[in-house]
Amino acid sequence: MNPSSDTSLIASIKVDNHLAYTALVDKYWADLYRHIWQKIKNADEAKDIVQDIFLGLWKNRAKIRTDERDSLAPYLFRAAKYAIINYFSRPGITISNENALSAALNSPSGIRTDDSLLLKELEQIVELEVSSLPERLQVPYRLSREQELTIKEIALSLSVSEQTVKNNISSALHKIRFKLGQHNSDVTIGFILAVAAFLHHK
Repeated sequence: MNPSSDTSLIASIKVDNHLAYTALVDKYWADLYRHIWQKIKNADEAKDIVQDIFLGLWKNRAKIRTDERDSLAPYLFRAAKYAIINYFSRPGITISNENALSAALNSPSGIRTDDSLLLKELEQIVELEVSSLPERLQVPYRLSREQELTIKEIALSLSVSEQTVKNNISSALHKIRFKLGQHNSDVTIGFILAVAAFLHHK
C-alpha cells in the first residue's frame, strides 16, 4: 500500500501518528478553505471552519474511513457542507445570496454513523422544533427543504421580498440549532447530524 495514500495516512492517524495527520492537513487544507470561502465570503470564519473540520478528524480518527477510491475528500467536503449549514444557523448571520443558501440546504443526503439512536432522536427534535416555529419561519423553511423551491419562487409564493425569505430561513436554522444545544453538549455535531438525518428523508 502506498504510504502516502489516504488509507495509509488514516491508518497511521488511528495509532496517533501526528506526521500522518499533518500530511493530510497539508494535502486538503487549501482546497477546503477555498471551497468554504466561496460559500460564506468570510476569510477568518472559513479558516476557523477548516480548522474545526480537521480537529474533528483527529477527534474521531478511530471511526474515519476513506471511500472506495481511497480518498478522504468526500468525508471532508461533506463535513464542510454541514459546517456551512451550522455557520448560517448562528445568530446575526444573514444569507446574502441564493447560491450560499442552496449550498447550505442542498447538502448530500448520505451520512454514516454508528449511533443510529442518537441520529433518530436528533431528527425527531428537528421535526418537533420546525413544527413549533412561527408560520413566517416554518413555511419558507419547509418550502425550501421539502419542496426544493428557490428563494425567488418562495418569495413569489408568499408575496414577500427575497431578502425576507433568506432572513426567515436563517432565523429558523438558528432556532433549531439552539434547541439542539439543549439536548446535546456538542452543538455543532448535534446540529450536523440532525440536519443530515433530516435531509436523508427528503
